[in-house]
Amino acid sequence: MSVEIKYLSKLRDDTTFVYIYTDSYSEADYGFIIDFNEEFLVLKKFNEESLFDGISILRRDNITRINWGGNDIENTFKLIFKKEYESEVKNINLESIETIIKSAFDNFNHLTVRIQDIDSSVYIIGQLEDIDEETLVINAFGTKSTLDRSHLMVSLENITRVDAGGIYERNLQILFDKKAQS
Repeated sequence: MSVEIKYLSKLRDDTTFVYIYTDSYSEADYGFIIDFNEEFLVLKKFNEESLFDGISILRRDNITRINWGGNDIENTFKLIFKKEYESEVKNINLESIETIIKSAFDNFNHLTVRIQDIDSSVYIIGQLEDIDEETLVINAFGTKSTLDRSHLMVSLENITRVDAGGIYERNLQILFDKKAQS
């Protein structure tokens, strides 16, 4: 067993609060590792204010470092409400990016796909319209101010990260649901 697998397993099994860095994209996230395989890692995410912010499924080869312990991480953890810390996150099928997207959408009814390997990151928030082993069609949410909808087609090989259940995404879902009712 490699050192990486040994520690990822330990951090997951011990429910250790971590800070995960993806330096190539200038991002870092607090959370708990809830699952991983050879290619992907699922993080139960918390924002800097210690609020539950959904899940992120990261490609492991994009993760540059994982930190745990220390005052900053420990104090962020101490501010998490126990009910959010213990809240159950449903299983995400890590077999492929296609199964990840399907299971994230099935669990949260919305998702965010990120395309980060370009000059500026692209975030697409919306609902799954259609998918196969190569292509995703997403019924995208516009911003809170526009409440616009549009469809986007994305190649699965370009997706670097999938998020679901986050605060911003949940709020957009509420606004779009209310708009549909009126």
